[in-house]
Amino acid sequence: MKFIYLFDPLCGWCYAASRGIQALAQTHQVDVFATGLFANTGRILDESFAHHAWTNDTRIAQITGLPFTETYRQNILLKNGEFNSFNLTMTCFLLNENAPSDEWLPTFAQLQKARYVDGLDTSRLDVVQMCLRDLGETDLAKKLENAELSDKTNAWIKQGQVLANQFGVRGVPSLIAETERGFVNVPSQFLYQDIENVAENISTFLA
Repeated sequence: MKFIYLFDPLCGWCYAASRGIQALAQTHQVDVFATGLFANTGRILDESFAHHAWTNDTRIAQITGLPFTETYRQNILLKNGEFNSFNLTMTCFLLNENAPSDEWLPTFAQLQKARYVDGLDTSRLDVVQMCLRDLGETDLAKKLENAELSDKTNAWIKQGQVLANQFGVRGVPSLIAETERGFVNVPSQFLYQDIENVAENISTFLA
């Protein structure tokens, strides 16, 4: 059984799903695509959107136990900065291009932690590069400056959008299972809860 995983790097619920999708990728093939939900939209973290984000973050923390720190709230949500996932999406494209999902998803999880725990603004290219260097990914940080990377990333996003339309999904994270009976949309809560048994629980659901 194979899976398709649709996500956006700045989606809080994708942070919630991070442990589950990593666990699933350890035992099953997971093909990952970004949908560009928060990429190059021009959105600014104004007071209204910051309040909306923090409300969602608090709910995610209650459900999953994952941390959203006060440092994150002060340094990112309340700074009126850009809310743009494109630089992280380029990073994920490079990671996905060079390694299977079970190998690169843990690196992405560390970039999520850099934002939600350490309070680093990963909308910014220089911050993403700094985080990558801290993770020992110096070559990857340098590749983010490649002039052709933007077009390649947009093509990857387009693939994700086509798949989202094909399977009738609007939000992220979205998980689609490829079974003997065809494609099945899997409820995302399977990636948030009972992480130790995520593959078994999804198999039971699909049966």
